Amino acid sequence: MTGEQIVFELWCRLTGTDVDLFDEAGREAFLARPQVPALAATPYPQLLDAGITAARRGSLPLERWLAAVRLARPVTV
Repeated sequence: MTGEQIVFELWCRLTGTDVDLFDEAGREAFLARPQVPALAATPYPQLLDAGITAARRGSLPLERWLAAVRLARPVTV
């Protein structure tokens, strides 16, 4: 399983969304979001913790999830 697929499946679990509700086009559209590669590059424990922190009432915008990851692991230049 790729990092992107892990992000997709974890997002589904955190939002209570059935993975099977997505057809191939829907899954591809999700994976094409610009935040997915950065989330996929995040170690799983940190990704999970940030996802739990950012998820609220069945909603987990990828922007908020990525922001939570960056708070835990600041981007260094």
